[in-house]
Amino acid sequence: MFLAHCVNFAQKCKTLMSENNNSPQGTRLRSALPEALSGCRAVEVLERSLAQNRLGHGILLHGESLASLESIVRAIAAYLLKTQRDPFEHPDCFILRPGGKARLIKVGKSEEANSMRKLVVDIAKSSNQGGRKVGVVVDADRMNAASANAFLKTLEEPPPGTTLFLLTTRPYDLLDTIRSRCLNFRIPAELETIQHPDWEKWVVDYREWMGHLLNGPNKQTVPHIMMGAYGLNARFQNILAEMTAEAWKAQKEALPDHVTTEEKDAMEVGLSKGYRKQLFGEIEKATAQFARDIEALNTGELPASALYRATEALEKSAGLMEINFNQVAALELFFLSSLRIWTTAR
Repeated sequence: MFLAHCVNFAQKCKTLMSENNNSPQGTRLRSALPEALSGCRAVEVLERSLAQNRLGHGILLHGESLASLESIVRAIAAYLLKTQRDPFEHPDCFILRPGGKARLIKVGKSEEANSMRKLVVDIAKSSNQGGRKVGVVVDADRMNAASANAFLKTLEEPPPGTTLFLLTTRPYDLLDTIRSRCLNFRIPAELETIQHPDWEKWVVDYREWMGHLLNGPNKQTVPHIMMGAYGLNARFQNILAEMTAEAWKAQKEALPDHVTTEEKDAMEVGLSKGYRKQLFGEIEKATAQFARDIEALNTGELPASALYRATEALEKSAGLMEINFNQVAALELFFLSSLRIWTTAR
């Protein structure tokens, strides 16, 4: 999917630059992005920040898909650097990726290619074309201690006209001091529509459950709300199990005979994790859409922090599952956190 985006990127950049010049708001970032990303909340905020020239100098983009993160950075960089070509090839755009067998980002030396020291030195120089400069650290969680500290110094005192991007699927592996100095945006993966017959009804019931929370619990509604949370959790587990079982059945039949039982178990677990990420991405989108709908009906009544906290709670549950925390308990934690967040949102 990402390769297809790269093939069409030049044309998308031309469209973006044309719209930048004609739009009173300054940018139409969404036009240069894959359709699956164009409606997400983070993109809306980024686009608004660009239009108001308030993007900030440090941006942390994180999510399950590095391809999605790079799509967004390419679109933003094309706008900042005022280029119709691939911005990653621009002389004022500096990219750093992990290297070596260990896939680490090392501090290195100022003249050493693909090192943090060289990125810092390049960023500190004057712009090659007299405009802005962009630095991008891909897989930022692969920075070792020395390179992270070197980057932190630049982040604390960035050169004028410079925007620094960190891309990672593991944001909590970064130094707290780095995360706190960046604007944080979680980007959902580009996912295909979920085909399970019960999923659409699950999302409808989840939105209805959040609506009950906003209305405020009382003696009559508390039991219904709690049972609703446990019911949503149980149904989620069933949907995930059925999606995994169906996909694994088809995949297992096509495996060669030499594949071991341990390898098969690992493949099945991988399938389950992939579908779980997909479902969590859909929950995040449903939560964001719910918040937008409430804001449209009750302008100014829903604090923006409620959506941020709900997304953070979902991310925390996803992180717990990644370290093999009990899946049912992790999702239960999300629902309990949501209960606290939405009942106090007004």
